Amino acid sequence: MNWIPLSEIDDNIKIWAGSRIRLYGINDNAEDYYEYLVSFIYANSEYLQLVCLSQGEAGNIICVLKKDLPNAYALGKELKYMMGITNTFIAFTV
Repeated sequence: MNWIPLSEIDDNIKIWAGSRIRLYGINDNAEDYYEYLVSFIYANSEYLQLVCLSQGEAGNIICVLKKDLPNAYALGKELKYMMGITNTFIAFTV
């Protein structure tokens, strides 16, 4: 998987459900990370959520992203705002 720093993505890039996000530097270790999946929220057409996939934290939601309505995606600037750009990387689905 090709991980791209959030600081390098365009503010207008489309963030679709299925994209994966990694947040490095957890537990005071630069190599440790939590991985999140951008997913839909049942019965909610305005937001996407970032659900943790990592063992011990799986299922926890770190944040929600406001969709670029009427579209089914959020924009890069929303992801950057909610997650920050330090130690945060994205891998897009193909």
